[in-house]
Amino acid sequence: MLKRTFALSAIAAAMFAMPAIAQQDDAQAYAQQQMEQMANEPVTEEQLETFVDAIEHIERINDEFVEALENVETQEEAQQLQMDAQREMVESVEETGLTVEEYNALAYRLQNDPEVQAKVEAIREDRES
Repeated sequence: MLKRTFALSAIAAAMFAMPAIAQQDDAQAYAQQQMEQMANEPVTEEQLETFVDAIEHIERINDEFVEALENVETQEEAQQLQMDAQREMVESVEETGLTVEEYNALAYRLQNDPEVQAKVEAIREDRES
């Protein structure tokens, strides 16, 4: 389950970053610096609970996206579906109370901080039981 969480947080972070691909290198470097700075700040239990809420929403959206993607016939349909899923993921994250930047910083921490990994895994296990 933790591998799926890693994969989905990476997918979502990548999808959120797609519009930034067209931006200048300076803007990308600034955004990366901001994310790394946020990733060094302390993480509260409340933030992790909210992050897990966002992950659960993103998992649902991703599952729907993968299923719908199997039925597209053209590249244009696939791109539109991806843009719709990305928009829905952003809205879903923001509805939890996190910004996309906060979500991405927490996703970065999830992938790089064993303590955050353990806490997220514990929250998810508690919710399943």
